Amino acid sequence: MIFDALVTFVPIQTPLSIVGAASATFASLVYDMLGNGVGQAPTNIIGTKTVFGTDLGVGGKRPELNITIGTPVIAVASSTLKIALQAAEDSGTPTYQPGTWIDIDSEDNIAAANLVAGAVPFRSPFIPQFPANFQARYLRLLFSISSLGAFTAGTISSALVTMVRDDQANKFAAKNFIVA
Repeated sequence: MIFDALVTFVPIQTPLSIVGAASATFASLVYDMLGNGVGQAPTNIIGTKTVFGTDLGVGGKRPELNITIGTPVIAVASSTLKIALQAAEDSGTPTYQPGTWIDIDSEDNIAAANLVAGAVPFRSPFIPQFPANFQARYLRLLFSISSLGAFTAGTISSALVTMVRDDQANKFAAKNFIVA
């Protein structure tokens, strides 16, 4: 698989620990769709726009976000995990920092039993942003532990953006043959 190292929320070889107490949250790296990085002024903007933003929209080649578990998650009580893809608008001059983060896609109540090594608990195409006219510049992932307990072990091994969905969708399909 080919992927862009600059479009990784959790880079390979740098796992994100999600060990924490009830209601703990862990944020991934912030991805700047403009490419300059957080805190950097936008360049080459034509027109009178004071705050840059965009909507990735839907097209023929739609990026796919793929999150993979590294170290299996061990939970105290019946803790669950929420994974959210969030977007924020640019606050503008002089700081160019992310504004308020808004969930644009999420997966709630993922049980620790499903968070084993190599599992893919969240896969999402980049979808049109909501609400209408929301012009985000920044994206991040937010991992939240439920208020019911804690995680004593567990990592996110990678959160990558690819240009194709590379899982084998038919691997659980019924087979119409017998091997003798």
